[in-house]
Amino acid sequence: MTVIISAVIWEKECKAGMRQAELVNLAQQAGCAGVEFRPYWHNIEEEIPEIHQALGSNGLLCTYASNEALLAASREETLKAIGSLQAGLHLARRLEAKVLRFNAANGPFDPDFVKQAWWTAAMKPIVAEAQACNITLAVENGPDGKKGDPQLFQEIFAALPAIRLTYDTGNWLYANTRPEAALDLFLNQIGYVHLKDIICENAGLKHSYPGTGIVDVRGLKERIAASGYDGVFTLEFPGGDKPLERISQSRAYLGLA
Repeated sequence: MTVIISAVIWEKECKAGMRQAELVNLAQQAGCAGVEFRPYWHNIEEEIPEIHQALGSNGLLCTYASNEALLAASREETLKAIGSLQAGLHLARRLEAKVLRFNAANGPFDPDFVKQAWWTAAMKPIVAEAQACNITLAVENGPDGKKGDPQLFQEIFAALPAIRLTYDTGNWLYANTRPEAALDLFLNQIGYVHLKDIICENAGLKHSYPGTGIVDVRGLKERIAASGYDGVFTLEFPGGDKPLERISQSRAYLGLA
């Protein structure tokens, strides 16, 4: 089972100036197989060689979680978003990432676009490029009622079966969907996994690390692994003041320690 850490665990530090190459040693300290990088760049032309050297020295892998999306509110905006997604794929190639994770949308969007021939035509070159360089394209169920709607993902996969799902164990709750029910629907479409928990706080939902909330993250992980999925599982949650401790506790809860 391949388990890596997400840069989002150190989001505050990365945004304050920490370079993401430093996460490679932290992944090794945590007993994990690599890093999910994020768009927290300070000088990308310097940082990519640093990352390559650090990954190679430690024998670790990486994925890239971009902020690009498939859909927007108009055809023009959607085509622009798809162009940005292609740029994200080029960056994933430079990182030698195994997976490019992206969003269904970043704001208002028209879900009916995925049924249109122009949308499929715009996406096909990106799918072909990803396949040629062996990068998995994986759209994430977002923490939002519309961006996490299971019907939206069914339509995306029907239009472009080569796109896979970033199955986020916690985000389904924001769409009033049980993670177990979503797994019933999408077990065969999973191409990437985010492991996080959800806690209820002040009548709302909040991200947390596995084993601390209301999601059976361990049960979901075990069911995905038993299905024959041989891809990457990423620990992806707020790290707080003790990120390595939260990773250690998550690994113990998940039976990975």
